[in-house]
Amino acid sequence: MKTELYLPEVVGKGYGTFWNCKKRYRVVKGSRASKKSTTIALNIICRMMEYPLANTLVIRKTAATLKNSCFAQLRWAINRLGVESFWRARVNPLELEYIPTGQRIIFYA
Repeated sequence: MKTELYLPEVVGKGYGTFWNCKKRYRVVKGSRASKKSTTIALNIICRMMEYPLANTLVIRKTAATLKNSCFAQLRWAINRLGVESFWRARVNPLELEYIPTGQRIIFYA
């Protein structure tokens, strides 16, 4: 079953340039509550599903905040996109796996 989403409705306005950028590194600036984390999480999930050879490493200075911030935000994005049946979440070790290809998002502090 294939569901189509209109990404501007999901992401919101103001991130078209970021979303369409094909560069390896991107800098996202904005104030608090400017949808940076939300947009990046949605983008990571979409790109992982689009590029079957891609994996993602999420690094944060403090390990204690990984689960409640980055991991939670990526799980939110998976649910928001309606693709939770294609993803498996593990807490020990902290990782997300895209089941069809075995790609992983791993977390490190």
